[in-house]
Amino acid sequence: MTDKRSVELYLKLLESGSEKKRDIRLVVVGKKGAGKTSLIKRLFGEDITDVTSTNGIEIHKIKCKAKSDDGIWNKLDGNNEETETQARLLKEYEGKLQNKGTVEIPVESHIAINDNTPSTSFDVSKKSGTVYQQPEIIKSQEAGDPPVTNQHPDQSLEQAGRDFEAMQTAKSKVDLTDKEEYATLLLWDFAGDEEFYHTHQTFLSSDAIYLVVTKLNEADDPSAKDLFRLWIDSIHCYCRPEQDKNEADDNKSPNCIDPPVVVIGTWKDAVTCEIEELEDACIKNLWQYTENLAEDERGHIRSKYFISNKKDDNHVFLQIRQDILNLARSMRTWNTDYPLKFIQLEQCLQEKKKELPIISYQEMMHMAAATPKPLSVEELRLFLDFHHEIRALVYFKDLPDYIILDTQWLSDAFKCIVTAKKFRAANIRNQKRWEEFYQRGKLHNDVLEDIFKIEQNILYKHKDHVLNVMEKFDIIIRPNISGKDTADAKPCFYVPCMIKEEPECDIYKMFNVTKDICKKSTWLNFKFGFLPPHLINHLIASLSRKYEVAEVATKQHKKQIALFRGSGVFELQKATQLRKLLVMKCPNAIQIQVWQFGKQVVRGMYKYIADFVLEEITEIISTRFKMSNVKFEKKWECGLTKPESVTGTFDFSEEQETIYYCKTCSTIHEFIGEWSDLQQSSSDISANVPRSTPSTASFSQNKTPAQSTKVTSYHFIAFSVYVTLMLIYV
Repeated sequence: MTDKRSVELYLKLLESGSEKKRDIRLVVVGKKGAGKTSLIKRLFGEDITDVTSTNGIEIHKIKCKAKSDDGIWNKLDGNNEETETQARLLKEYEGKLQNKGTVEIPVESHIAINDNTPSTSFDVSKKSGTVYQQPEIIKSQEAGDPPVTNQHPDQSLEQAGRDFEAMQTAKSKVDLTDKEEYATLLLWDFAGDEEFYHTHQTFLSSDAIYLVVTKLNEADDPSAKDLFRLWIDSIHCYCRPEQDKNEADDNKSPNCIDPPVVVIGTWKDAVTCEIEELEDACIKNLWQYTENLAEDERGHIRSKYFISNKKDDNHVFLQIRQDILNLARSMRTWNTDYPLKFIQLEQCLQEKKKELPIISYQEMMHMAAATPKPLSVEELRLFLDFHHEIRALVYFKDLPDYIILDTQWLSDAFKCIVTAKKFRAANIRNQKRWEEFYQRGKLHNDVLEDIFKIEQNILYKHKDHVLNVMEKFDIIIRPNISGKDTADAKPCFYVPCMIKEEPECDIYKMFNVTKDICKKSTWLNFKFGFLPPHLINHLIASLSRKYEVAEVATKQHKKQIALFRGSGVFELQKATQLRKLLVMKCPNAIQIQVWQFGKQVVRGMYKYIADFVLEEITEIISTRFKMSNVKFEKKWECGLTKPESVTGTFDFSEEQETIYYCKTCSTIHEFIGEWSDLQQSSSDISANVPRSTPSTASFSQNKTPAQSTKVTSYHFIAFSVYVTLMLIYV
């Protein structure tokens, strides 16, 4: 029988106690077949005889010593994870007893049971995250937001007694003489299949360590180099801005920026060279991967390793483990103060997760209120923010109805969509729709039904929420299509990462864009220092929601909507279809052009679309994904330049000459100025960015717009959320 005074001390500890949290995300990315899964097994000290490629995302939880450099990693599964949670409370409780010694502890039961004033808050004034800001300092305060609970005091005391007994039962499994401090690594193994890349961005953030794995023997392969650059670009998008740096950053090299990257060159044994020249050959090959990186991107790379998963001894992987831990100690999320009362809810969620991977927010509130020391609404929000940031669970403020407890489940749900081949035989009647999905990324409702019905019931029950999450991150998009398609109430999506088709011929020929009947605008070119890999998909999604996607006849005289890989055509005049917009991605730029059929183009005619695209790019970069390090400038070029040859030759200028020489045509043209009614000053262009966005595309007073466009961002205390689950599933 548990004595009452021990339970009262336990309750008081929950109310005001805290622990140091050291939860670090470790994300492993790279091309399929690079050896990521084998690397992870070697880091765990496991055999790699039978290794299968990761399908989607695999998540591992690892415990290691925080101060020691022994390099020992221990996997935590469901069973020992529960013991670890109990041990955290038990150590704090035993420490409290030792501090008290034999002194009487004046704890009154009515204070422990009835005092529902929340005493826990986070001081987040000094720290912020890519999404939600991280908690830092816990302090006591009087708050006007009491816990929401219907518990009778006796019920609270009884529950506390049961929890205390469970904690005491764990004593036999916990070494209380162990004074070592521990850290937890949440390791995310991302699949290297191309179709997963867009879903992975759901799970990227600035508060993670990234292992970028690449094959040293493929340094001459352009696709391998492009993929390496894609991952570095993706990580660089989440670079933490200068204003968010803290004291830990003072000890870093001035050229270092977060998040940190460790480059792992694999297949060292397959590099062709003499043995004595192997190190030099590996460095040379790695330089081929990094030669086109921007200067500031190089600041992410902290160290490099050249390994053979098959032949290297364990010492090599011990060094990597030690290096990762040293990097973790420099992260701003290291040693975060964390309220002990939150552990109550953690324990409840561990049990609930065994039953369901997803629960409603109302059920979460009920669980938080039913703990011995109930959480207030504000405390629950802080709990969700913290655990979402490290992706221990998934909660989006703008999709508040559900909390996903099992991030692996969400990853698997995403995987069902982007790797759905195993379902294609489910319904022969939908064969044509399945083919359309694989070739053009068009996802019919019938195909969705095939997928979800074969999957587990829980996924089918919550399919709407899963689709909402995917639509939120533009993993799927719902295009604006009129006519016969809108008469069908069943939803139809497009999945950008599944669109494999390029235009079957010249895009101008497909739409009969000829000089006799159509006037092409100049190119409006948004030129980036580096282009975020998935920005074009997000922009196409934004345009799809506002404008109708154009249709085009194929060579087989079938109509299809004009969404292609990295490009799309939209109807700007729905009724007449005489004005169309082409948007497309090219190296380090996004460019748009308007086709006007049967009408003369005049100054300012397309200002509205230029403003919309500028606003959307700014919104995507600065508000939705907090990509504070992304900068771009606006340029223009002759509309007769072929799409693949556009470089953005001309700057916008307030003193723009009306006549210019075009190198493409080797002649002179008249500059109409169709993208703006007046040559705007810096204040004019800044005013076009929505006031609701925390950052703008700003133009220096001393420079032309094209010379000084810059995107910055501020961070909010709450993250409005990966993706697939390298959202939830960089």
